[in-house]
Amino acid sequence: MKRLLALETSSDIGSVALLIGEEIAERTIASPREQTGTILPHVQTLLAEAGLTLNDLDGVSFGRGPGSFTGLRVATAVAQGLGLALDLPLLPVSSLAAIAQGVLRTHGIAQSLVCVDARMGEVFWASYELHDGRALLRGAEELGEPSAVRWDGSRPWAAAGSGFAAYASELAAVVAQADALLPECNPSARDLIPQALEDLLHGRTETFATALPVYLRRAGAWQR
Repeated sequence: MKRLLALETSSDIGSVALLIGEEIAERTIASPREQTGTILPHVQTLLAEAGLTLNDLDGVSFGRGPGSFTGLRVATAVAQGLGLALDLPLLPVSSLAAIAQGVLRTHGIAQSLVCVDARMGEVFWASYELHDGRALLRGAEELGEPSAVRWDGSRPWAAAGSGFAAYASELAAVVAQADALLPECNPSARDLIPQALEDLLHGRTETFATALPVYLRRAGAWQR
C-alpha cells in the first residue's frame, strides 16, 4: 500500500493531497497569497487525520509546471525540503498533465488540449490522450502566442485551462472544434498522483538536488 504526498501550487488555486492505498484526501488553498503560509499546515492536517507522520511516506510528488513562477517555487521548495530532510524520493509531474488528468476524472473525456494563461500575451499549452488511466503528453509542452495553439488529434476532445478564458477571441476557432470547453479547470494535487505513482513503481524518481520546476520561460522574463 503506497502512501504519497502531492503538492500543486502552479496556479491561483493550490492544493495538497495524500494517497493511502486507493484513497485520496485533498485540501485546497484558495489563493496564491495563502500558498506559502498554509501548504505545510495542510500537509500536517492530512497526515494527522490519517494517523501518519512524514516518515510513513513513500514519496512526495509536486506540480513541476509550467505555471506561475512564484507558485512553482512554493511546491518545489517544500518537496525539496522534505526530500532532503527525510531522504524521500521526489516525483515531479507536469501541471498541464494534471489538468488533463482532471478532465478525465471529472468529465470522462480522454483527450485534452490544455492551454494556460502565461501572461505577457502568451500561453502554456500541450495535448494529452488517455493511456492506462493516465493522461500522457502528445508532442511537447509549448510556450507561445495563442495563435499557435492547435488540436491535431481525433475526437472527442476537451479544451481545458485558463488560456481559453484569457484569450477567448484568439482561440475561438480552436474552441469551435472542441467537444467540451472547460476554462475553469486548474491543476489539482490529486491529479498528480496517477503519474507519480506510475513513476514511483518504475523507479523514475528524483532527489532534492535534481527535482526542479519547469518554467518554459526564462526566470528573468517575468520581470520585464
